[in-house]
Amino acid sequence: MTSRPLPHSSELPPASLEGWYVLHQSIELDWAGLKGADPAETRAALRSFTALAERWSGGSEPGWSGVYRVAGGGIDFLILHFRDTFDRLVEAVRELKLSAWGDHALVREEYLSVVELGLYSLTRELSGRIDPGDREAWDAALADALAEERRKGYVRRRLEPRQPEHMPYICYYPMDKRRNAGQNWYRLSLEERAGLMAAHGRLGRRFAGRISQVISGSMGLDDWEWAVTLWAADPLEFKAIISEMRYDAASADFAEFGPFLVGKRMPGAEYETLLSSEGAP
Repeated sequence: MTSRPLPHSSELPPASLEGWYVLHQSIELDWAGLKGADPAETRAALRSFTALAERWSGGSEPGWSGVYRVAGGGIDFLILHFRDTFDRLVEAVRELKLSAWGDHALVREEYLSVVELGLYSLTRELSGRIDPGDREAWDAALADALAEERRKGYVRRRLEPRQPEHMPYICYYPMDKRRNAGQNWYRLSLEERAGLMAAHGRLGRRFAGRISQVISGSMGLDDWEWAVTLWAADPLEFKAIISEMRYDAASADFAEFGPFLVGKRMPGAEYETLLSSEGAP
């Protein structure tokens, strides 16, 4: 079969696969309230939160949650929730609010998204064989291609991510693609977008083993278009990869970045030291 030319338009979005739902919660503790509360009640509330956090991290059901101490931004903690359904994500939020510790945990920002694997190369290859204008043929071929992708083990692992145990540090930020006059990502052809993202991916793979990355889509779910979650063994790796990627065309020409949060995951043994002046950093 002779390949048809790639469409030179902005009308064909990349296919994608979606995985777990994600919620990033930025938490500030009510330190004044904690200092004025009955110490025994405060310790009991903290123990209840410790039990809740340990259950969340146990992975007995699809998904998990992690608690991270944050430096800067006026935030004390980042709680990161992954769940297989939207309803279970809502339930995790409710559990925190109903806990005794929830009275002291002031949620300053929340960001909703869903783990996303953008398939630019697959979409480009498929559009060379099937006319996207033939909706019936296109939809059938795309459904078959996506089902085949989802069956791959490494794809499933990307859609249901776990934090590497040797990478306790986290960096999270939301981002958009620019839609300025003469600098509009969504007016580029599929071929241009696919080429830019392929180069972007090659650069990112140079940090394999140093950075673990989760991209989650939030179009229609929150104010930005994507959330980026990075894990590393050393927080300086975040500076290294983001500095290098700023010079990549996909970022330099088309990326807008939101506020950054950086923290370190708390092991269970640290929870009950939160209110101690001798607690672990």
